[in-house]
Amino acid sequence: MGDKVRDEMTFSIKNVSDQKLDLSMVSSAPGYFKVKLPSSIAPGQSVEGQLKLDKDMLTKDFEKSFTIELSDSTHSRFTVPVKRTVRPSIQTSQTTHATGQGK
Repeated sequence: MGDKVRDEMTFSIKNVSDQKLDLSMVSSAPGYFKVKLPSSIAPGQSVEGQLKLDKDMLTKDFEKSFTIELSDSTHSRFTVPVKRTVRPSIQTSQTTHATGQGK
């Protein structure tokens, strides 16, 4: 919140199985964000992925998702929701209120 624009974030994926798993992207939201994933994850280990917003989406609200698939015997899939809500900056809100605009 505030004046800082968050354009990327990291997330963690943990392999709770006893086998090495390959990770692959099944679907995403091109034009909204890009997701970087490691190619595999060792048994019992955690890895980090990264989501980075496209420049054109920095000032827009949206609700999208991405889906990853694992190389386990059932080809497990996980869909991760991504919601972006743009809030007015503190400075903009104070200026609008002080000048009496926005009523």
